Amino acid sequence: MLLLDVGNSAIKAQIWRQGNLQSSCRIRTGTSWCSCFEDFLSSNDLEVCYYAGVPGTAFKQEIWDRLEKKYGRQGLHQLIPLHSSGRVVNGYADPSGIGVDRWLAILGAAGLTDKDAMIVDAGSAITVDLLKAGGQHLGGAILPGFNTTLERFREILSKADFDHPDIDQLDSPGLTTEHCIHINHDLEDTSYLDSLIECWFSYLGDDAVLFLCGGDAHRVNRSSQREVLMVPDLVFAGMRQQLEHCG
Repeated sequence: MLLLDVGNSAIKAQIWRQGNLQSSCRIRTGTSWCSCFEDFLSSNDLEVCYYAGVPGTAFKQEIWDRLEKKYGRQGLHQLIPLHSSGRVVNGYADPSGIGVDRWLAILGAAGLTDKDAMIVDAGSAITVDLLKAGGQHLGGAILPGFNTTLERFREILSKADFDHPDIDQLDSPGLTTEHCIHINHDLEDTSYLDSLIECWFSYLGDDAVLFLCGGDAHRVNRSSQREVLMVPDLVFAGMRQQLEHCG
């Protein structure tokens, strides 16, 4: 099977056969992504694809159309956030409100530890999510990435209401997109994220694990004495968790 994680800056893929990872690739979403993606699709004979991403933007819709042409309706499956999967319970009342990449990263972390966890995915947008050991998701935050302008951030979260009064309500982790958004600070001040991480560890146990993933995970401050796990393929781990629990 093909696992596909379509983000804002890259298309990431893993090929699995008989329970074993055979190969993986990453295609940057630059000017030549289309030909690279076509070459990748034509180079394998897989019949099933599991897709994490939200078709809607012209770029993502173009990818979806190509996948549908190759795999058909029977072979192409879009993964979506659920109310629960295994022991993990989505904190959002409306599970569709959380990005599927966030949801899958949470599932991936849950499959790798039995402790409380904080998950930081540092990409074009930086997301922070809190997970209790029992599986309850406590919510989180969404910030512009280290190299993302506010204008680009608004494009990434095009469905969000940036005039909503919940934005930058910093008293607790958010359980809606608007409540998660943090933008009223100096976007060039990387210490804001460090402070947020340290502050929100108070919601978790003393032995909580910090999971880091995303293209800029190396830029997140790791000076804390807490256990830190760098897991670049955390979203893919979450995909496998969801497929395992949901068949």
